[in-house]
Amino acid sequence: MGQASESVVIIGGAIVGSSIAYFLRELGFSGSVTVVERDPTYQQCSTALSAAAIRTQFGTPVNIHMSLFGAAFLRTIIDRFGTDADIGFVERGYLILGGPETVNARQAGIDMQRREGADVAALSPSEAKARFPWLNVEDLGIATTAWRDEGWFDAWSLLSLIRGAARNSGVKYAKGHADHIDVTGGRG
Repeated sequence: MGQASESVVIIGGAIVGSSIAYFLRELGFSGSVTVVERDPTYQQCSTALSAAAIRTQFGTPVNIHMSLFGAAFLRTIIDRFGTDADIGFVERGYLILGGPETVNARQAGIDMQRREGADVAALSPSEAKARFPWLNVEDLGIATTAWRDEGWFDAWSLLSLIRGAARNSGVKYAKGHADHIDVTGGRG
């Protein structure tokens, strides 16, 4: 994949941009890769400011598949980066609650999520109370949760691992700001 004379410029070097650079190399791209980032401290980027969570309970298949890929990646981080790679991944499902009027729509959502590979469950009010004793289920119609592939992690640690691996594979990082992109013949 990719001739050595080809080049890629990625605008934005936080988790998305750095992950693109990392995976380009992992997939065999041998051309030059440069990541342009306006704030190399990453203090104000979405990655540093986010809740750093992952979930599979989405309404669109593409989001579910991205999360399944991401969860598998997070779960195998030590295999990729070594025994010192710790992003603090806590795999615990989100709990999503709905009133009685949402039961049919939520059940249809669960059915779609399962078809796409998410390991999610629909709980009746009594099942939810048994699993989560602190939960008030008086006006609950349905509770949904995932048995795996959801949770939270340390985003800064993940960014540091990905950026380091990208740099080690020859990706260059440059401070800069893109204010426009020239497109010619349908290509930038």
